[in-house]
Parts: sequence; C-alpha cells; structure tokens
Amino acid sequence: MAQQAPTIDVHCHLATPSAGELLSPHGRPQDEPYIYFMGQESLDQNKVMIPKIFDALTKPDARIEHMDATGVDIQGLSTFVSEYGYWAPPSVGAEAARLQNDNLAQAVSDRPSRFAAFGATVPLQDIDLAIAEMDRAVDELGFKGLQIGGTIAGRNLDESGFRPFWQAVAAKGVPVILHPNGYEESHRFGEYFMTNCIGNPLETMVAANRMIFSGLFEELPDLKLVLVHGGGYLPFYASRSDHTWEVRPETRVNIPDHPPSHYMKRLLYDTMVFQPLYLRHLVEVVGSDRVMAGTDFPFDMGEPDPMGLIDRTDGLTDADRVAMKGGNAARVFGES
Repeated sequence: MAQQAPTIDVHCHLATPSAGELLSPHGRPQDEPYIYFMGQESLDQNKVMIPKIFDALTKPDARIEHMDATGVDIQGLSTFVSEYGYWAPPSVGAEAARLQNDNLAQAVSDRPSRFAAFGATVPLQDIDLAIAEMDRAVDELGFKGLQIGGTIAGRNLDESGFRPFWQAVAAKGVPVILHPNGYEESHRFGEYFMTNCIGNPLETMVAANRMIFSGLFEELPDLKLVLVHGGGYLPFYASRSDHTWEVRPETRVNIPDHPPSHYMKRLLYDTMVFQPLYLRHLVEVVGSDRVMAGTDFPFDMGEPDPMGLIDRTDGLTDADRVAMKGGNAARVFGES
C-alpha cells in the first residue's frame, strides 16, 4: 500500500452573505442564468434545500463533522458561484470580491489544518481590477488559486479581451478553477432541474472547448485550468472533438499541430462523476495525475463519498488512489 497523505477536496464552496447583499441591488434576474431559467418546482425545492445547508455553506466550523465522516482532511475553499457578480459595476464587483476573499482567508487562518484557500474570486468585468485582486489574494492573503465562471456577463473566456487576464494568471503560476453558474442558453432547461443537471456541465464543456480551439493553451502552455464536475462533458466525447479537428480545417486555424485531446490532457479535473465507470474513463482519457477528489460541498448535487468513489474505481494502482485523494491537489495548489 502506498504511503498515505492528507486527503484534499478541491471543490468546496464558502458563501459570504455580505457580498451577496452588496451585489443584489445591481442585478437583474436575467443576469443569473442558473436561477433565471430554473422552473418553479426547482425553485420551490431550493427553498427546502438551502435552509438545510445554510450553516455549512456560511460557517466553516459547521463543515468539520461532515469532513471527518467522509474522510476529507482538508477542504480547498472556493467562493460561492452565486456571488460572482460579474454584471455589477466594476467598483462594486471589486468590493464584493474583496469581502469574499477576506472571508475565505479568515476561515483558513482560523483552521489552517483543515482548510486551504484554493479559489479566490476576481471582478472579471474589469481586467485591471481582476488582476489587482488576484495579486492581493495570492500575495497578501495566501490564496493558492482562483475560481471563475464559464462566461463573464455573456462574454466567452476565449475572447481576445480576456487574454491579458490569462497571461497574468499564467505568469503568476496559480491554477484557475472554472466553475459555471448555469448555462447562458438554458431556455429549454426549466423543468427537471436541468439548469444544473445539464446546464452546469454543458457550460464547462462549451467554455473549455472554445478555449482549446482558440489556441489559448497553445499560447500559454503552462496555464493551469481546473474543470469541476469531471470536466463536464468535455472528456467523455473527446474522440468527436478530435474527429472534428481532423476533417474541418476551420477548427485547426489556432491549433494546427495537435488535436483537442492533446490539450485536454494538460487540464485538471475533479472526480465529480458519481460512478466508478466514468471516473475510470476520465482517468483513461487524461491520466490519473490530472484528477483530484472533489465534492461540490455542501450542495445536494455533491458527491457523498469522494474517497470511496476512488477506492471503488477499477484499474487504479495504490499510488494512483493516494495521488487522486490528495497528492495531485497538493502538487497543483502547492499544499505540500
């Protein structure tokens, strides 16, 4: 048996209600596609679910018992995606980001053996402010990475206007967790909680595909991008992306030398796929060194047994399992 190391959950959210209150007067319903397209039955169920998880969502100490029960030594905290606020005026967005990042940093300071700061939020509606907050979060607060949405107020992450941000991130050397807040085009997703079930992983797939085909990872080969929910649908039909690249010249303009799967193997993923069958496939496509335990804590759509999922997955060595449970995260986020 390989030597054990601390287990690390890379996909956890801590909310900052004061930031939500600051942002709220500036928002319109359509600014939040996750909620805007959600059907009434799901909205009603949220009214049941959110009160049940509110303490765990907002209070670090309310997480410890659950962490112990699921074998998680360290939670890598990220901000709450409903508090991105990319649609707010830049000055408001910057202040909301500061509130959230200060809150997460305090949680880590209070319990450094159980929490780490993995996902600072930055006000991407203004690139200069976003870079400044990244620098503050990393250099002053000790954050190991950032967390951003799949689109920024309707804008795609591969657009040229975001290149200075990606260049700054790559130069900083910190990973970026891409966590969607719904899918921008979810007008067919109202029923059956499809805004989450389909919408979130679809947003990840679309955003990451665009970034790959745009040549972003060819231009910045050291950029560290973490895709939650197992990468959405991206790695599960990689062969179609590669076939498209082979037969359609317009897809090779920015990546003439390598098919999309080449870049997928450079990205990082969590284990949020719920079944050993799919986790095994993910590992086969991208490699066990690119996959890290994740739960989406504390939401009902989260993985209830993250370490057990890894243990139940066939074809992994003991070293693979130790790495996926914590070693890979320690390497990626500098938590060794």
